[in-house]
Amino acid sequence: MKKILIPFCFAAMLVPAACTDWLTVTPEQEVADNYYTSEDAVRRNTATLYGYVWSGFTNRFMWMAGDELAGDLYYTYEQEGQFYLNTITAGNNYSNQGWTGLYRVVSFANSIINDMPPLAKDGGVEQVAIDYAIAEARFIRGIAYYFLTEYWGDVPIIENSTELITSNNLYVPKHIRGDVYRFIIENLEAAAAVLNETDPQPGRATKYSAYGFLAKVYVTRASDFGNAYSDAAQRTEWFAEAKRYAKLVIDKFPELYPSYGELFEESGNNSYESLFARQCMNGGYDYGNQHTAGWARSSIIDQTAGWGAGKGPTISLQNAFAKEADGTPKATTDTRRRWVYMTLGDSYPGLSNEGDGTYVYEIVNRGADHTESTAIEASIPMLAHCKKYVTGNSDANYNTAGNIYFLRLADVFLTYTEAVMGSNRSTSDALAAAYFNAVRARAGLAPLSGDITWEQLLHERRCEFALEGISWFDVKRYYYRYGSEAVAYLNNMHRDHTYVLNDGRTLDPETGAVVSENGVDIYEQYNAADAAGKWEIENSKDNYRLSFEKVNSDTYIGTPLIIEEANIRQLPIPASVTTKAPQLLDNAAPYYE
Repeated sequence: MKKILIPFCFAAMLVPAACTDWLTVTPEQEVADNYYTSEDAVRRNTATLYGYVWSGFTNRFMWMAGDELAGDLYYTYEQEGQFYLNTITAGNNYSNQGWTGLYRVVSFANSIINDMPPLAKDGGVEQVAIDYAIAEARFIRGIAYYFLTEYWGDVPIIENSTELITSNNLYVPKHIRGDVYRFIIENLEAAAAVLNETDPQPGRATKYSAYGFLAKVYVTRASDFGNAYSDAAQRTEWFAEAKRYAKLVIDKFPELYPSYGELFEESGNNSYESLFARQCMNGGYDYGNQHTAGWARSSIIDQTAGWGAGKGPTISLQNAFAKEADGTPKATTDTRRRWVYMTLGDSYPGLSNEGDGTYVYEIVNRGADHTESTAIEASIPMLAHCKKYVTGNSDANYNTAGNIYFLRLADVFLTYTEAVMGSNRSTSDALAAAYFNAVRARAGLAPLSGDITWEQLLHERRCEFALEGISWFDVKRYYYRYGSEAVAYLNNMHRDHTYVLNDGRTLDPETGAVVSENGVDIYEQYNAADAAGKWEIENSKDNYRLSFEKVNSDTYIGTPLIIEEANIRQLPIPASVTTKAPQLLDNAAPYYE
């Protein structure tokens, strides 16, 4: 009997097994040799690739590495805070979860590629169905390796997990990043050659899913100007391939989904904008989207948990929504902002568990004695909290059923612009500008005139994909292209700048109103920071005011915070991994002869 992945629909029957070593994860349950007797059985098996198997990556690590490292999501507590501070150590438990979670995906894909075919063939399954399942698994394996190499650089390529266990040959070196890229592309191109243009089950990979990821991988590979494994001619070819694959997707889907906000509600699941997303569901722990539980400000939003009181959009990200790349104010409101984060006065029908169900964001929703210390919802140093993916009312297992995006159509639009730009710092190409400005148009912004610059592209990507767990990959491409500029870009975010409550306030003991601050009466209300960086907030419910001042504070982070270049290149391989496989501390080896 071979160890084969149990079908996703049998989830309630699973008995989780421990990981036998860092390279593989033993499938949860052994399946009899005669399981694969129909195409439907094979399809049920490949369904495992789209949901729960990704939980080790998407639940926490994806946003820590994708958003906190990029300087978009604020949080400074203990090991998670290492991502925001960009000081991740080999002992970081969340980094280890990300690594093992992605290799778990690889192991599941490998089992379908290697273990399933002979059993399915013996069971009478047509070869075309077997080949299609292999294509899905190769697609998934390619994506997993894209994440692995972008976070950890040189990583081991494992093509047959079962064979490693059987032979007990666990000496596997890490492989050079250039070969990992080649392996990714080979998997995605093999998948694209077999996958259909559509699938009767929404959410499964299609030919265009593979094309979209090929565009991203090629543009990433080409952006590494200092890559020792390529030359200028190859990079030009790779940019051209990225452009070609992106255009194939855009020709099929020439219009973006009209509602940006709906994309991040359950009603937006598997729209044509979604080229690939983790499929989420209510059910057992880790079977769904845990962003609501992890990011919701309080139980007023998520009655089950609401652990996000200390998380919020950084001041730098908030500024990005208010200003263009050159620092000038945006001429019109960026309509994406309120769907990315919530701040003073924002209203969301259906998000609250109280009253009529409308949630109105206030800096402090305080307790009866008018003090912040007893607040139901206290302020945080960002004076704002996360909204994207926060839909409220997660189930008893902290899950919601809203999918988690890995690739959206808007990403392909902007990837096309980036591919056309190539090794240059700008492009005057009309079609590249049209796709770029289509993303802005959905956000209610006017098109940019003239050439599209790298800085404008990076800025637009930051706003479009904020809090989706992919912004660090944009920073990495910036670093590949212009290393010292990327370091300066991160340090100019001033992550040590926060808002703190001004201790000079005086509260009226009867009403809680601020009657004076440092001896000066306060009458004026600001709905945004003034030129000096001060907010004076009037609480509309309880008629009181608090004053917050933006400072470079050592209360939270330390002064000043400097991002080191060495911490941008790659994360350290987790110590729990290198303890078992010390060869991974050695230099990387080629994978291909």
